[in-house]
Amino acid sequence: MDPRSEACLRLVEPDLCKLIRSAAQTPQPFEVTYGVRTLAAEAQAVAAGRSQTMHSRHLPNNAGYAAAVDVTPLIDGRLSFAPGNEARVYGKLATQIKASARALGVTIEWGGDWHTFKDWGHFQLPWSTHP
Repeated sequence: MDPRSEACLRLVEPDLCKLIRSAAQTPQPFEVTYGVRTLAAEAQAVAAGRSQTMHSRHLPNNAGYAAAVDVTPLIDGRLSFAPGNEARVYGKLATQIKASARALGVTIEWGGDWHTFKDWGHFQLPWSTHP
């Protein structure tokens, strides 16, 4: 993982860090672009429409860890949010992250699977397993 991604993982739940590092070894390269958020940063994300809740998994839990990361694929060596192609590009990335999750026995939720709000680059540990 690149230094920026590692810095983003610094205050993320260890199970999610292990999963993301494992998934980074597979074909579609990506970078972690967000880990833990402050309340102020989350309020800005909600105001900008990038988040829909102030109860985000990006906010630190009682142990001080976030249970969510945002990732962005690298296409031709550059970060790409794949405008107009999010389902295809992020879907490919989600497939490899979900495969790593299964291999490691870590339950993961992908924002691209949500019905009311597609958060393509968002992966989180469920509240049920990581309160």
